[in-house]
Amino acid sequence: MRKLDQARDKLYRLVREQKLFPAGAKLLLCCSGGADSMALVHLFHQMRSRMQLTLLVVHVNHQLRGEESEVDAELVKQQCLQLNIPVIVRKIRLTGKGDLENQARRKRFEVFHQILDLYRFDYIVTGHHHNDQAETMLMNLCRGAGLGGLAGIKPVSGKVLHPLLGFRKSELIEILNTEQIPWREDASNQDQSLRRNWIRHTLIPLLERELNPSLGDKLGWQAQIFAEAEELIQQRLKPILKRATVEQTPEAVTLDIPVLLKHSKLEQYYLLKSVIKSLCGSDRDFFQSSFEQIHSILSSAGSKQLRLNNGLYVKKQYQELLIGSAAPKLPTPEPFSVDEDRSLAVYGNYRFSFKMLRVLPRERDDDRHRVYLDADQIRFPFTIRSRRPGDRFVPFGMSQAQKVKDYLINAKVPKFERDQVPVFDDGEKIFWLAGQRLDARVAVREASTRYLRITAELVHAKPMRAASRTRKTGEEDE
Repeated sequence: MRKLDQARDKLYRLVREQKLFPAGAKLLLCCSGGADSMALVHLFHQMRSRMQLTLLVVHVNHQLRGEESEVDAELVKQQCLQLNIPVIVRKIRLTGKGDLENQARRKRFEVFHQILDLYRFDYIVTGHHHNDQAETMLMNLCRGAGLGGLAGIKPVSGKVLHPLLGFRKSELIEILNTEQIPWREDASNQDQSLRRNWIRHTLIPLLERELNPSLGDKLGWQAQIFAEAEELIQQRLKPILKRATVEQTPEAVTLDIPVLLKHSKLEQYYLLKSVIKSLCGSDRDFFQSSFEQIHSILSSAGSKQLRLNNGLYVKKQYQELLIGSAAPKLPTPEPFSVDEDRSLAVYGNYRFSFKMLRVLPRERDDDRHRVYLDADQIRFPFTIRSRRPGDRFVPFGMSQAQKVKDYLINAKVPKFERDQVPVFDDGEKIFWLAGQRLDARVAVREASTRYLRITAELVHAKPMRAASRTRKTGEEDE
């Protein structure tokens, strides 16, 4: 039997045993023109009629090697023409900044997923093989990717399939040579300044020579154990994740922070990892450093926001943690008018109470959320609104006006929170930035005879009360 036929039968068995995809599946084959991906295309061509498969080859030209890159693309097109498999060639351009290896991979998969969705295919199929497993495990061990990283490349990762993990590189090369199938050797694969190449050409041969000549087999076996251990942990944590989830959409997940903090860091790691996978389809870019970033804001005071290396945004607000694919943007509340006889009002995330006083308390408890003003220095009705371009006020303790924007920046108010700061405006001046600073022009002085106390509290702090209430006739001030 021909080597290609033997390999086809082996691949068919692996697909059936691992239940990678059903008969009649529409598969997008990723082909660089290298030995692995060229073997992938030919093996699936051999299996196409047996499983009634619809195939589409996609080649991504990174345009990093000039004419060499063009020759790669031409070879892929010619091979697909001979096999009667449609092919799409896409060109991408990298920025030249940062980790080119990871940047290229991210952009490649952006293209693959775009085409998958556009043509409504079922899966993306790559040519990763047995040797790649060892390289990936060692790389992930050094990156702190947890059990999932030590599990290496999984046969199924969301919409991405890796059916050749049961094949060694040497097997694939032998098939190509026996069948006289051409492929292209990328010279950059020998560049040991790239981490994966150094692991492939230097570290693994060293470990095989000094520790274990069967390193690849041993690591493959360990990968299976790690994969099963991680699956067990994730299954055990499903009920906890359900309790911790406040809200879930395809674009974002909101978690209850107190529920998260009841559990160990290991459990938190896997809970967050499950959320990342539900949003991205893969947890490949969720490393220990990603977890530490999120964990650092869970117990921190105030609202925080950060962006992970996979492009997801994480926002902590009050007792909730939002993880989403777009930067959270809170709606700006409509301006709210306050008459002199109003005692309660809700604006945005704040509940305000107003009290007119004739005598100041002996021990004033004013702070950022409770202020005492000279009521005669304020025009009624005043407005509670969000900031506007050009807003200025005179911060208490200063004599010169300052832009509200500059004040909030200097006060280190996070950018995503600045539009949520309530601005008190009486039409002549801004007299308070709620939760921040009072305006010096309305501060209580010796000549003051009438006072207004304003208290701000977060609506999340206690059950909501009525949004507004006016004083009853005859009600006395303090």
